[in-house]
Amino acid sequence: MVLKWYLDDEIHGNEALTLLNSFVDNEIDLVAPALLEYEVISGLIIAQRRGRIPESTLADAISAFQALNIRMEDISELGLRVLFYSNKYDRSAYDAAYLAIAEQFKAEFVTADKALYNAVRKDLSWVKLIQS
Repeated sequence: MVLKWYLDDEIHGNEALTLLNSFVDNEIDLVAPALLEYEVISGLIIAQRRGRIPESTLADAISAFQALNIRMEDISELGLRVLFYSNKYDRSAYDAAYLAIAEQFKAEFVTADKALYNAVRKDLSWVKLIQS
């Protein structure tokens, strides 16, 4: 979802930007596992290497993301919930960490990952798929 804020060629980018604008305007809060920062930086670096973002704007995109100060939570206390979600829905620990954080904070989890959404949608009504 976050990479859509910085990569113009992503589908549903406008919907993702609407979410970002709501956060910037203090209309919503965002919380994520601390691994979000690593995933975003890694994703931006890979996108730059593939020619999806100019090298000249890569550092600015990373700085802009970090300046948002999204609340990022340690998942060390959520290991068993990560394991539960990972096993129940056959998802990676990364995906399961986002589910565990959303559950802990009783928050909606908005994703652009259709496979993740399809795996959990029957059980987890608080998982929402971004779409136009």
